[in-house]
Amino acid sequence: MASRAVGELRGRRPETVVRGEAIETDSAASSSEEELYLGSAPPCRGRPTGLRVAGEAPETDSEEEPATLVAHADLPPLVVVRGAEWAEEEAPAEAALPASGRASLLQHRLAESQARLGHDVSAAVRAVYRRAGLDVAGLAARLAAAQAVGLAAAHSIRLARSDLCSLAERLDIVASCRLLPDIQSPAEPGPSPRA
Repeated sequence: MASRAVGELRGRRPETVVRGEAIETDSAASSSEEELYLGSAPPCRGRPTGLRVAGEAPETDSEEEPATLVAHADLPPLVVVRGAEWAEEEAPAEAALPASGRASLLQHRLAESQARLGHDVSAAVRAVYRRAGLDVAGLAARLAAAQAVGLAAAHSIRLARSDLCSLAERLDIVASCRLLPDIQSPAEPGPSPRA
């Protein structure tokens, strides 16, 4: 059935090779790796095509229609790779290794956590300095306002002192002046005291 589907698909559309196991056939070549050609729309620009997926393609005993083997035009073709490498776990990209040899996973994670800690500490210190700078700026503004109020109060006190000094001089002039007559009011006769 797979060879019949492959023959039908070859005449219609461009072919994409999918490596791995496909639907089992009765031919002698079924024990080795087979290639299944899936028809798909021509690859568009900017779309991924020929993606590789590690693992094994599912096997079914039921016969499927050839139309189900044709990939949808909006999906990229599926590439299944079967072999010893599919079970291997992908290792993370290694950073610069020390001269003593390969860094272990623990050392790598320790370096990452130290880098994160350094970043967090520097961010915290920057935040503290920024907050302290804002506090100092606020206190400087309050101090400037208080200084302006103090200068205004000192000016008012100077004006009041000069006014009081001029008033004291005028009172001294009036008190020390002998040119004014001494005016005394006569005593009023009141009822005589009774005995």
